[in-house]
Amino acid sequence: MATSPVEPAPPRGVVPHLYFGGAWQKYPVHRWFVGTAWHYTSVAGLFGIVSNHELWASSAAMLNDVSEMSYGVERVREVASRWSLPPEGDTATEDLIREAISRLDETMVDNAPFIFSASSSPLLLNQWANYGESSGCCVGFKALDTLHEEGLTGGFTSAGALPLWLEVIYEAEAQDAYIHELLDELATQDGLISQAIAHGHEPERLVTQNLAMLVAALKHPAFRSECEVRLLLLKQPTTKVHFRATPRGIVPFAKLLGTVVDPEEGVQYSTDPATRLLLPIVGVHVGPPQGDSENRRSASTQAFLWANGYDVHVSGAGIPYLP
Repeated sequence: MATSPVEPAPPRGVVPHLYFGGAWQKYPVHRWFVGTAWHYTSVAGLFGIVSNHELWASSAAMLNDVSEMSYGVERVREVASRWSLPPEGDTATEDLIREAISRLDETMVDNAPFIFSASSSPLLLNQWANYGESSGCCVGFKALDTLHEEGLTGGFTSAGALPLWLEVIYEAEAQDAYIHELLDELATQDGLISQAIAHGHEPERLVTQNLAMLVAALKHPAFRSECEVRLLLLKQPTTKVHFRATPRGIVPFAKLLGTVVDPEEGVQYSTDPATRLLLPIVGVHVGPPQGDSENRRSASTQAFLWANGYDVHVSGAGIPYLP
């Protein structure tokens, strides 16, 4: 069992903080998702998640919509071209932001991050039809629980150790406001980036990370019915990349693992596949069709979860849909 470095207790609340320079530094206000993230998958997908206690975050370059990242990049650049440094802004931070925006294609497309997608609701017919397959499943994860990147060492104080859930924004007007607000906050004189510059704590990587989370939260309005939430993981030199074969081709992916938080020891995580910690699963729905088949599948899924240490409730989707 590994343990992250123990620092003074962070401030309470859902806004994440990063410890450096002898103090907790607050992250800018992203569209953090703090509810239950529902991942639609096949029975085989559920079996792998529960049996191996791991989630697979796929390369953004191989998502179903190939334009997803390029759409967000163009939206950020469009708004940034009209954005000017606010009176309370820091010019050194502005320079870093504009330089990072100029490299967004490289960050988000050529060196694509890894994304694990879910929805804010388990009752979306379009998701059952597209992802659940016949007799699929929907797995609920507690979004506020920390996940750990496989192979990452050194705890949760580095700029790369922030896999958190983001709520996707679809409407152009809301996207404009969000981009402008985040750029303003990134550039503040006493903000996260200016403090990182002052303490030499990877300011370029922190700017890149925050812009990547911004881009990942923007999606074309045509996809609004998905109600998507997503977890983003930046690709780093230390990232352990795996590959799987799919109808779309070879897909690179990274694994995310469970953690536990101890008041005295801090965040604990396992580096041994034989002793992995449980994922923050809070519920499972089995998919249509309804009736005796759904009841039997619910019962067998419940037994499977119990056998693997997950004491969570399994129920039918309640969707009158025949795959």
